[in-house]
Amino acid sequence: MELTPLRVFVTVANERSFSRAAEKLGRTQPAVSLALQRLESELGEKLFDRSARDVVLTDAGRTVLEFARRFQNLESELTNAILELRDHSAGTLAIGANESTGLYLLKYIEKYRRLYPRIKVQVRRGFSSRIPGEIADGNLELGVISYQPRDERLEATVIYTDALVFVVSPKHRLAGRRDVPISELGDEIFIAHNVLSPYREIVLRSFHDRGVKLNMDVEMTKVENIS
Repeated sequence: MELTPLRVFVTVANERSFSRAAEKLGRTQPAVSLALQRLESELGEKLFDRSARDVVLTDAGRTVLEFARRFQNLESELTNAILELRDHSAGTLAIGANESTGLYLLKYIEKYRRLYPRIKVQVRRGFSSRIPGEIADGNLELGVISYQPRDERLEATVIYTDALVFVVSPKHRLAGRRDVPISELGDEIFIAHNVLSPYREIVLRSFHDRGVKLNMDVEMTKVENIS
C-alpha cells in the first residue's frame, strides 16, 4: 500500500472537507476524490458516508484513520532517524572483541560516548580469529584483536602494546631469572590458552623450531584465569 493515498485520506478526515483538503494538499478536488476512490477500492471498504451532508467517516474509515495516523508517526520517526544517522547523532556501533581485548576498550568507549551520547555501543563477544572476517562482511564496524590482520580490505591501528611473558610461581626453580631460554623448558608443564589464536601459534612455532617439547597438560578458556 502506498502512503500518499493515506496522507490524502488523513487530510480530508482532519479538514472534514474535500475542497479544504485539496487546497491544503495543493491538488485539485477531483484528484483528491480519485485518490480516495482508489484507496477504498484497494481496501474493499467505503471510508466516507457520502450520503451525509458533511464529511463523515464510516466505521471502516475510523479504523483506517487510526492506523493511517500511526503510519504518519512512523514515517516521521523514520525521517528523523535517518537525519540523526547522517549527522552521527544516533545509531549503533557494533564492536567485536573477546574477554581479554575487551578490557582495553573501556576508556575509548567512554570518550566515544562523550562525543556521541545518542549512539548505542554494542560490544559483541567473538573469537579473535573470526573478527576480521566479520568486519569485512559488514557484520561489525570495528574489532579489537591481539594481532595484525592480513586482510588487505581492513585498516589497523595500534591502541595498546603487549608482550608474551613467562610466568611462574615465586617458589618455582626458575623464579628470579631474568632470561630463560626455551631449551630449559622442555620438562615444564604449561597452563595454556585453549582458544586458537596467533599468540598460541607463535608459542607453538617457537618451541617446534627449537626442537623443544611443549607440555600443555592444562588448558583454560580465559587468559585472566591462567595468570
